[in-house]
Amino acid sequence: MKGSVFKRCPCGVTGGGGKRPPACKKPHGTWSYVVDLPPTDGRRRQEKRGGFRDRAEAEEALAAVLKGLADGTYAHDERKTVGAFLDEWLAAKIKAGLRPTTARSYRQHITDYLRPHLGKIRLRDLRPGHISAMLGKVAEAGPAPATVRRVHATLRSALTSAVRQQLIAFNVAANVDLPAAPRPKVRPWEPAELGKFLDHATADPRFGALFELVAATGLRRGEAVGLRWDDVDLAAGVLTVRQQLVQVNLPVDELPPCPYCSERHRGMMFGPPKTASGEARRIELDTTTVGMLLAHQVQQQAEREEWGIAYADHGLVFAREDGNPLALDAVTKRFRELAKEAGVRPVRLHDLRHGAASLRLAAGADIAVVSKVLGHSSVSITSDTYSHLLEGVGRAAAERAAALVPRNRRDQLVTSDARTAAPDLSETAVS
Repeated sequence: MKGSVFKRCPCGVTGGGGKRPPACKKPHGTWSYVVDLPPTDGRRRQEKRGGFRDRAEAEEALAAVLKGLADGTYAHDERKTVGAFLDEWLAAKIKAGLRPTTARSYRQHITDYLRPHLGKIRLRDLRPGHISAMLGKVAEAGPAPATVRRVHATLRSALTSAVRQQLIAFNVAANVDLPAAPRPKVRPWEPAELGKFLDHATADPRFGALFELVAATGLRRGEAVGLRWDDVDLAAGVLTVRQQLVQVNLPVDELPPCPYCSERHRGMMFGPPKTASGEARRIELDTTTVGMLLAHQVQQQAEREEWGIAYADHGLVFAREDGNPLALDAVTKRFRELAKEAGVRPVRLHDLRHGAASLRLAAGADIAVVSKVLGHSSVSITSDTYSHLLEGVGRAAAERAAALVPRNRRDQLVTSDARTAAPDLSETAVS
């Protein structure tokens, strides 16, 4: 099969390298490719596609089509739109067992960003320019650069699936320029602030123990609210993270039945932890936290007895007074209220997780161990986010590292160097 690339512009100047005439508005045209397809009924067929920003993009697309034609894998659907394909892709992913939190994120990206800007474009006509324009409009709407990158990641993943299904020849989202998205710097409470908050929060019979556990273990909000007594071994001082409570924006009749009561809980459902690496992870508990959980268990048992047969027992460590799951928004709201009452600076509930990680690092825990406790997919995420959150952590690490190197007369050398470097304050005062 044969093919070629060319440049075309409404100004009339076409070809491989024509310069833009003075009267032509920027940009001067776009690149296209044309390729011969297998003949049908003896008649010649060609495919032409344009809209590429430069020769390299057009040549890359042409090469992908020629390769597909050569090995018999190239096919395309003339009518399918990007919006229709994204709906089919998400439905297939959910059916294959996509995690609820990931499904919620994908659905939001498709509904809020991808379908409004790209949904009506035919899948086979989608170009890098369309994607760049879409990402630019998303960025103008105000989301953080990280959100823009996540929207692009969703589209790129979907188009990778389209390539595998032979709906398109190449992934046009693969080489799009993206805005820089540095990991945000977070500043959780310092130990004194955390202690002040916990001293105040422990007086709350419903939420105090929950916040104390999150501060001690770094559990995510959904993991803490979804924790069950079956997954807590108080005798051994260990808990295992097996599930989380997920907030979902679905009609009640579309939610799966609760595995513990067979009812459907409006706006939420139980699901696996956020990441595969965070599933079934074991977290060891300190004796103070174990004692707090024992006291909480006694209090919950009293509520269970008071409600009698009306108690909807889900086996949850933290639940409403009738045994049903706590609403995630209610947990966040109560956290803010207690922080304000305690007189500490406002932070997010998620910053209790940041604080738990940084405290462990400050106490000398290995970063790989902290990463496993948090359920991160890689140690680099832990290192980038938490290594230097508390003042003095880096200095303390430097001191411990230096202390490992044996030196003769260390103290004398330090004292002598300090004396030599110090200014003569008496002469300075005289002058």
